[in-house]
Amino acid sequence: MKDLIIIGAGPAGVTSAIYAKRSGLDFDIYEKSCIGGNVVNAFEIENYPGVGKIVGSDLAMNFMNELTSLGVNVKYDEVISIKKFDGGFEIKTMYGEVNKAKKILLALGTKPRKLNIQDEDKYLGRGISFCATCDGAFYKGKTVLVVGGGNSALTETMYLANIVKKVYLITRHELKGDKKEIAKVRSLANIEVIEFKSINKLIGDKEIKGVELIDTNTKELIKLEIEGIFVYIGQLPPTDFLNDLGILNSRGFIEVNNHFETKIEGLFAIGDCINKDVRQIVTAVGDAASALHYINE
Repeated sequence: MKDLIIIGAGPAGVTSAIYAKRSGLDFDIYEKSCIGGNVVNAFEIENYPGVGKIVGSDLAMNFMNELTSLGVNVKYDEVISIKKFDGGFEIKTMYGEVNKAKKILLALGTKPRKLNIQDEDKYLGRGISFCATCDGAFYKGKTVLVVGGGNSALTETMYLANIVKKVYLITRHELKGDKKEIAKVRSLANIEVIEFKSINKLIGDKEIKGVELIDTNTKELIKLEIEGIFVYIGQLPPTDFLNDLGILNSRGFIEVNNHFETKIEGLFAIGDCINKDVRQIVTAVGDAASALHYINE
């Protein structure tokens, strides 16, 4: 039986692995996608101390290199169930692995919130994307729409403005990101900010051709011709596989105490998947350092 199983290798999970290694714990870490989590998709990161401005994929590569230098072997597999038994936990993975540990640390991160409108799934990968750095190059010289009013939407809008002909940025309310970032967005000639609007209908056949917007106040409808939509309207925790454990709030986030422990003894959670106010790389890293202190007690 392992001392610890870490689930997730984003900033929180990677930091946990570093501290677990330094503490001499016998542990495994699982990641269903790639090291870095959502960091991989970030165009630029400017608020992580000590590294200055850095491309998200480069920071993720730094994470991977540090784990490799420490001899940490990441298991690329998705954990699909967790069961508690006397003295520990049993996990099962998508590829059929069964593993046991005295304690579990959930560092699941989040996944993009969808628009939840008609035909959205039809156009996923055919005009709707959640990653400008992944798919922006496909829209070179074209007109696209970004949905969202926070910092992620602002950053990715500026990234796209360097590639595409024009970017419409729509938000249901006023822009609410950093004032510095808002000023940058408003200063670029090929970005048009449209506040108090949301998507009412998607227009297209095999691919997106346009959208119908609705004014959140007057209910007036307007149409825009666009060829791509990039969605940044928040994040949701990938916690459906934990529903039976009774540790989630009504929004699916994990409830923990000030030691980052759930109501199930030995089951800890950190980072963006827990119920908290601020979700940043620095807070995820801080959660991990604190949680490992309590796990080692």
